[in-house]
Amino acid sequence: MGLFYNNNEAGSGVAKRGRQKKPFFRFWEMFANKFWTFFKINLIYVLFCLPIVTFGPATAAMTALMRNIYLERPQFVFHDFWQAFKKNFKQSFVIGLMDIWFIVMAVFSFFFFTSNMNDTDKPYWLYYAMVMAVEIIILLMNFYIFPQIVALNLRLPQILKNSFILAFLNIKGNLITLAAFLVYIALLGMFFFPLVFLIPLLPIAWLSFLAMFTSYPAIQKFIINPFYEQQGLKNPELPDYDDDDEEVLFEDRGGEEAPMKIKKQDRGGKVIK
Repeated sequence: MGLFYNNNEAGSGVAKRGRQKKPFFRFWEMFANKFWTFFKINLIYVLFCLPIVTFGPATAAMTALMRNIYLERPQFVFHDFWQAFKKNFKQSFVIGLMDIWFIVMAVFSFFFFTSNMNDTDKPYWLYYAMVMAVEIIILLMNFYIFPQIVALNLRLPQILKNSFILAFLNIKGNLITLAAFLVYIALLGMFFFPLVFLIPLLPIAWLSFLAMFTSYPAIQKFIINPFYEQQGLKNPELPDYDDDDEEVLFEDRGGEEAPMKIKKQDRGGKVIK
């Protein structure tokens, strides 16, 4: 699962009857084709994150653009970013506040536990390991939370449940993305002051695209594709359908398979049981 596995089963949104390349080569081809687009997205993202509290909606908007790139859908960068920012504001704002809180707790835990690590009366190293394990799981969940917010019509508790399960299902893809994120965080920690003025140009968008490329096939495989198969509806994300067929009805089966109020466009998905 992830960057180096076969996502034909999950679909890619390529042109009808188009032959899909291996994921590794497809990733680098798309990365090269959108190289400068990533810089534009990155700059817009940083500007929208300046109030800090808008971190969540800005991340959702960037995720929406990365999803379009992954599905090879045309887009107007700023217009689509702004539309996704507004459309997904409510759910992503809540997640953004939660993420900010977890980031603050991670930083506080680092300084607190490292300063008390020599205290032999209490196993601070064990407490710190437990906190870091929780933080890593939350980071892995974020790889799936924002793509589901922009792609599906699920309630936030359902999205969190799906994301928690996928954090353990898509091991290979998670490890690839997690390694990239940890290297990025380590570089920021080592060279923060020299790089602080380059933040608008740093590859946050590259990481977002990598996360999309490794996580979205799992979302398609376990959430999106099963929904359309169970409902007998055309899946707009599979390569067999033209863009004209994208408008479909959405039902969230949830635990009781009850219909759910639909949003615009293709928002099909289910809750993993």
